[in-house]
Amino acid sequence: MVLRGTVMAEHVTEPYVVGLEAIAGELLRGKWCVYLHEWLGDDLDLPSWQAEVAAHAEHAGVEVCFIEIPRKDMTLVANVRALPSFEQVTESVAALEHHRGLKAGSRSVVSRRSAQ
Repeated sequence: MVLRGTVMAEHVTEPYVVGLEAIAGELLRGKWCVYLHEWLGDDLDLPSWQAEVAAHAEHAGVEVCFIEIPRKDMTLVANVRALPSFEQVTESVAALEHHRGLKAGSRSVVSRRSAQ
């Protein structure tokens, strides 16, 4: 099962998808992931998802942190050596909330940031 996550770089542009196994590689490139909790579905809970992401990251040599955003039902995953700014996280969350409004219930798209 491929789980969806939102990977960010410098400026949010449009949502895009990244699989669970690819998150660590994106974190190594200085990006971060914002994950909508509704994407967990019935097969996985948040602690299990976090454990899987952490295991992939450890294997890739990335130290990660998870920050839950309970009011938004989202979780931020970041490389502890390349943390996003408050403004970047706020912009990422806003992009996903916009996406959530457009694609209510869809699990096929995530947010992207483009380097400038």
